Amino acid sequence: MNASHHRWRVLLGLIGVYSAFGMAVTALAPMLTLVQEDIGASRGSMGLALGAWAFIFIFTAPLAGRFIDRFGIGWAVSLGGCSVAGSLLARANATSVSSMWLAVALFGVFGPLISASAPTFVARWFPDEAERRRAVGLYVIAPAVGGVAIVATTNSFLLPWFDDSWRTVLIAESGLAAALTIVWAATYATATKPSIPRPKAAPEGGHLRELLESSGVRLALGLAFTVFFVNHALGSWTVTVVEDLGGFSPSVAANWTALAGLVGIGISAVIPNFANPRRVVGLLIAAFILLARGLCITALGSPPLIVIGTIVSAARSALVPLTILILMEADRVTPSNAGLANGIWFAVGEVGGVSGPWVMGLIADSSAGFTGGLLVVAGLAFATAIGTRLATVSR
Repeated sequence: MNASHHRWRVLLGLIGVYSAFGMAVTALAPMLTLVQEDIGASRGSMGLALGAWAFIFIFTAPLAGRFIDRFGIGWAVSLGGCSVAGSLLARANATSVSSMWLAVALFGVFGPLISASAPTFVARWFPDEAERRRAVGLYVIAPAVGGVAIVATTNSFLLPWFDDSWRTVLIAESGLAAALTIVWAATYATATKPSIPRPKAAPEGGHLRELLESSGVRLALGLAFTVFFVNHALGSWTVTVVEDLGGFSPSVAANWTALAGLVGIGISAVIPNFANPRRVVGLLIAAFILLARGLCITALGSPPLIVIGTIVSAARSALVPLTILILMEADRVTPSNAGLANGIWFAVGEVGGVSGPWVMGLIADSSAGFTGGLLVVAGLAFATAIGTRLATVSR
């Protein structure tokens, strides 16, 4: 059986580990109140801890791209899965803000190997453009599926099952991440690999300079900060925002957030199929505008409108796949340098990723509260929509 028959099976194995990645990103969100009380953390300091892995990503993501290009996707995803499992286990043993920061930061050491491997895998194993868009639509929902599963089950099932012990919940999630990593390793090891050209020799920094000559790459890098700022800020705090502004119980707030997450999964799976090179920028601008409107509704509305605004804000789920498509279809990005391109993109993006949860927490601790935080994110999204339109008109 040739590589073309194996690629969908290997993609499913990758999706499993990427789902565990999403679990690690979201694991603390449904239990923030419990965790804050247990380790004595304010919203601002907790936001700093939540963004620790993104801070490490800034430095490790470019190296992840080079690691993938040199050692291959099999080793990269396996090490990334081990980082997920280890981080979840370390969080379960955290006793202070500093130890929680270190535990979350552990995820950032090899975690970039997963997020950078996914688009690299698709670029190398799916040469057909239509199939590539479908594959992107599948893998980009993986972290969302993992995150939604955690949000939906933590307060309603996992915490009651484990006697309200957030530490035991994290240990169980660590075991699941380890199991998914083993499945990936076995699947990849038995698959027939496609032939991948070696990157051509170039002076140090030559490949990066070549990539930056592409207007598509520059656009994707310019968008990265806002895309990650928005997704990390909202991914970390939405359950608490809905609980605080809407006056809902933690379980009800988690359920509404999970519903919005399911809507986001549908958006992520469907939108890339329509995002041909002529439409992708327009779809991206529309997603930013819809997100900004949803956040304003959530920030200023009554409890029913808060739910509606949260669901409308699921438009943010389109931001990552659309921006990745812009990057992957840029004229200077090839299968041989896709790992480097995605590593640089994630490194730039995680500057926003580390800032988002922290800024949201700081604003929430102030008199502006979560209302002010949501309006700041909405303003950034709207400004980025305008900036993207102006940038593409001038291209």
